[in-house]
Amino acid sequence: MDISLIGNQIQKFRKARGMTQKELGAAIGVSTQAVSQWENGGAPDVALLPAIADRLGVTVDTLFGREGGQVRDMSDTFIQWLRSLPEQDRLSRITRLLWEASIYGVSDALFTAPKIDYPEDAEADMPSVAESRVLMRTVTGIDSGYILGVGAQDYSFFGVFPEPEEGYEKYFVTDGEYRALFGAMAMPGAMETLRFFCRNKQTLYAAAAVAPRTGVPLPETERAMEALTQAHLLQKERITLPDGLLDTYAIGDFSGIVPLLSFARWILQPHRMNLVGNVIRATCFGKGAASDEKA
Repeated sequence: MDISLIGNQIQKFRKARGMTQKELGAAIGVSTQAVSQWENGGAPDVALLPAIADRLGVTVDTLFGREGGQVRDMSDTFIQWLRSLPEQDRLSRITRLLWEASIYGVSDALFTAPKIDYPEDAEADMPSVAESRVLMRTVTGIDSGYILGVGAQDYSFFGVFPEPEEGYEKYFVTDGEYRALFGAMAMPGAMETLRFFCRNKQTLYAAAAVAPRTGVPLPETERAMEALTQAHLLQKERITLPDGLLDTYAIGDFSGIVPLLSFARWILQPHRMNLVGNVIRATCFGKGAASDEKA
């Protein structure tokens, strides 16, 4: 076969992905000059072909110009894989992929990280800190953003935050809006009330029904529920009764409250920051779990 075919294929798919020779070389651990030589009639070492194919998103067959070789559309591949799973397992499998990305794959500096088994428990004992149980926290930050969260078989959550060109702050709300939100949550009885509604998210309750269930005096419950409504954590519905009107409340955006409270705990607990290459990592692992000790 024409030895220059492989180089032509590399150049074709590199350009199709908008990669420079320097970027491709860095991704597979060779010099820019090596990539240039391949594309001008040379050929890479056969041991490099799988890595080159992976970086270009094609099969090794494609690099040899064989029929049937084609560009892999990872979005389609991912969707097909996801649809092959039982519906009730899909979210847990997605979070596991995010956990693996945050541990190993978001930066080349992490490819040599020691293998860590996916934990069974989201919480672990940490006798060295005041809390008896802490979350199995992980965060990886690179120049382009962050992946952070908790990965475990019993409970997991993740946030992926690519940094926009304008920076994160452009998309924050005003200081006053944040103060209103956290001020409402800091009011006496507010957290007890919010926890109650998280447990009873499908039901409307009046303040008089909530107070005895939380142990918070009725006046404090009423003030807290009104403040939580103003902060959009609860929603109010006025019901007409034979003897007048009654204000009732239900959980607001449950899909936002659960992440808010989960990440609040994630932020509050002790953790350790590590630097691996130019990658910031924070870990909080329990007994028996491996962690990256480079600093």
